[in-house]
Amino acid sequence: MKENKIKRAGLVTASPSEFLVHQRLGRTRFLERGRAAWVLPWIDRYALIPSGAHSVTFCADQITAENQGVEVSGFAIWSVVDPKRAVEAADFTDAAEAIARIGEHLRQVVESAIRHQVANFTLEDSLRKRASIIECLKGELESVANQWGLAIATVEIKTVRIMSAQLFENMQAKFRDAVRLESERSAICTKELIDRERADVREEAARRELAFRQAEAARADELRRAEIDREAEIEKFRAARHLEVEIAKLGRQCQLTQGREASRREAMGAETALLDLDAQLEKLRFDLDRSRAANRNEIGQIDDAIERRRIEVANTKDATRLLLENLPGLLAGVNIQSLNLGDPLIVDALGRLARSIARPGTNGGLYAPGNE
Repeated sequence: MKENKIKRAGLVTASPSEFLVHQRLGRTRFLERGRAAWVLPWIDRYALIPSGAHSVTFCADQITAENQGVEVSGFAIWSVVDPKRAVEAADFTDAAEAIARIGEHLRQVVESAIRHQVANFTLEDSLRKRASIIECLKGELESVANQWGLAIATVEIKTVRIMSAQLFENMQAKFRDAVRLESERSAICTKELIDRERADVREEAARRELAFRQAEAARADELRRAEIDREAEIEKFRAARHLEVEIAKLGRQCQLTQGREASRREAMGAETALLDLDAQLEKLRFDLDRSRAANRNEIGQIDDAIERRRIEVANTKDATRLLLENLPGLLAGVNIQSLNLGDPLIVDALGRLARSIARPGTNGGLYAPGNE
């Protein structure tokens, strides 16, 4: 339930499920449901009272006249029907708090009445006389509700529980034994009645079975004689039919034999042609394998020649590179001027070659004469 927000002044409107209580200078002007009123500051007061149904639950434990504990739980439904008395009994400035407070008071009244009622009841009456307990509770609540402007719609008891589990089991034992005894007696009587009816049924069934067997034997004799006659006729027909079938079968077998011979000759011709084709195919395969082997030998020889040429070129390149790498060191240790080569031109050429090798050039470390 929403909490009322009290206005000091202004227009106040009550919903269809609320009473509007408007007081001015302590005197009540009107108490109506779903009405609006202008509230003046300092001299007016108002209250919004919910008129819908409210419920309160209760649970009270008490010992009975035999000093056995019993717990009674239930609920009551109430509503505000006289807002004037309700305003006098409770402060509805906060409607939710007022409703909760009234519900708590009603719960206490109900639990007190239950304890008083159960204390004067026996355990059996507490379990079975719920109607009297409810009437007592309604009487107690209505006397209080009339003073507070309330109406009690209903009071219901949900459970009446014996607090001692052992006592509850003991109370049920007598009833369970009586029910078991009655059930066994009924079972015995029923069994005897069923046995008698079964005997009568078996006797009647035996008489019917005998009559049925006698009639069945007579019918069986008649059917057997008729069956013998039919079998004789059928046997004659079967013999004639069998002869016709055998003659037709021999004719079909002759045709099949001729057809098989023709098919066998055709198959032998086809098989001979296949053998010739297989021989030609085998010869072609042999020629193709021999050609492939010759090609593989030629390819191997070509590959060997290429590999030898590659090795020779690699060896030549390695010898030249080794000579060029070691030539500067050899020429550095030789005095070309002191050599007696005979021809001055050869001496001059060797000197220029030594100088070009000793200095860095542009052609792999060699100094070309044209770069001077």
